[in-house]
Amino acid sequence: MAMDLRHIEERLAAVLRNAAGWLPGDQLAEVQSLVGAGEPGVALENFCTQLEEYDVAVPDDVASELRELAGMMRMKVPRWIERGGHA
Repeated sequence: MAMDLRHIEERLAAVLRNAAGWLPGDQLAEVQSLVGAGEPGVALENFCTQLEEYDVAVPDDVASELRELAGMMRMKVPRWIERGGHA
């Protein structure tokens, strides 16, 4: 299980590194710090909420990755991500 968590954290961290400019820097840094603290579920939930608040058009490949990561953590993603990433 620890290896799975590490794998999830690494993949989510990669998504967040590529999301520079989508959210204000301090908010993105906060989400990144949650991943670093071993809280990828909270980080994913906050990231998705902030993407929606800022009306970010998430590329299909990123939306797909977020759906897959959520599934790995047995979480639900917001409907707008299920539909393809457009809030």
